[in-house]
This record gives sequence, C-alpha cells and structure tokens, in this order.
Amino acid sequence: MSGMPQGRVLGPLLFAMYISPVGNVISAHGLWYHKYVDDMQVYMAVQPGHDLRVTMCVDDVARWFLENGLLLNPTDMEAVLFSTTTQRKKIPTASAIDVAEAVVPFCDTVKLLGVTLDSSLSMNRHVTEVVRSCSYHTRALHHIRPLLTLDVAKSVGHSIVSSRLDYSNALRSVSATKLRRQLHWLPIWQRIIYKVAIITYKTTSTKILAYLSDTVHDYHPARILRYGDQLLLTVP
Repeated sequence: MSGMPQGRVLGPLLFAMYISPVGNVISAHGLWYHKYVDDMQVYMAVQPGHDLRVTMCVDDVARWFLENGLLLNPTDMEAVLFSTTTQRKKIPTASAIDVAEAVVPFCDTVKLLGVTLDSSLSMNRHVTEVVRSCSYHTRALHHIRPLLTLDVAKSVGHSIVSSRLDYSNALRSVSATKLRRQLHWLPIWQRIIYKVAIITYKTTSTKILAYLSDTVHDYHPARILRYGDQLLLTVP
C-alpha cells in the first residue's frame, strides 16, 4: 500500500507535511498557491490577451500525486476568474479550463474557508449567506425570547450575530445602523482593530502562539522615557 487512503490516521499536520513538496511543483510554473490541510488553491494574475497557464501546472501536480500514491479528482475542483465583465471577454478560454484531462468550467462563486467569493468580488453573495445564517439563528432565539430577560436576550443575540460578522470581516464593510448603535456594537472597521488588539495582547501576555509571539517584540527605549511603561511594541 502507498499514499494516503480515505480515513487516514496521520492527521492534518502530518498530511500537510506529506504533500508539502507539491508546492515546489507549483512554484516551478511561476504560480502562487495556498494550502489548508487537504485543500489547495492555485492562482495567478491574468493579463488580457494572454492564455491561462494553469493547465500545465495542474497536470504536473496530478502527476506528482500519482507518483506518490495519491489521486487528484477533477470532479472536486472549482475554478473562478475574478474580473469585470469587460475584462473577461478579453481573456481566451474564459469559459472553462482543462485540468487533468477534464474540463472544469468557471464558476460564478467559489467558497474558500467559509468565505464566498463571487467573480466580480462584490461580496454580495457572501453578505447574503451571512445574513441568512444570522436570521436562521435569531429566529430560533425568538422562540425562547419570552423566557429570557432583555439583557440575556441581547447577550445571546450578540454572540450569535457577532461571531458571524467578525469572521472574515476584513473583506467587507457594513454601514452604521440605529439598531447597531442601540446594541453598542462597533462598526466593522473598529471590530477589526479590536480583534487585532486582542490577539496582540494575548500573544504578548501568554506567549502561547509561538508563530505569532516570535514576530511581536516589546519596545525598549534607549533611555527612560515617560511612556516607557505603556507596553508599546516595536514597529517591524
């Protein structure tokens, strides 16, 4: 036996280490990539009038998988071309792409780690899905609302909605509303700053996340200053 069978016991980390050399295959074609456990995205910038160069890269990736006891399934692949309608017409073969002897048509939307990206990057589809998810859970909260006090209902509603608004909120913006102000919710851009501040504080105070703590350094002035005790950080 070889490769990684379905239901493998190695776990996400060891599997990512197993397939890590495939990144060299992609980089050799001058393309960029992202890997997340068993999901992989290959992307490139396309200029009008130029052909897509992904086909040869994916063929080599499929060959690497076969040589290492794995199988690249074209039916599980998705492709998307981010562009305006006018720019799309200038790109040859803008309707589909050949991947491992299979034709993969370009989709209008693609979901990456829970974020739905549409071909025009308007984020309309993602916002719609976030609103649908929040509405579903707030309707469930409505059934038990008579059993809760106003403060408890606000707290539960906040936990339901804010977690979905905070996820990938750097990709979109939401205007201020009267309801949001009544609930004392921060605007999206302020919530982004708040999240970064919380992560930074936890990183500097606990040192648990080594991959983050190694990049955050305390500021130590050359001489004693009035603001020397304000826990400032060094700008990279």
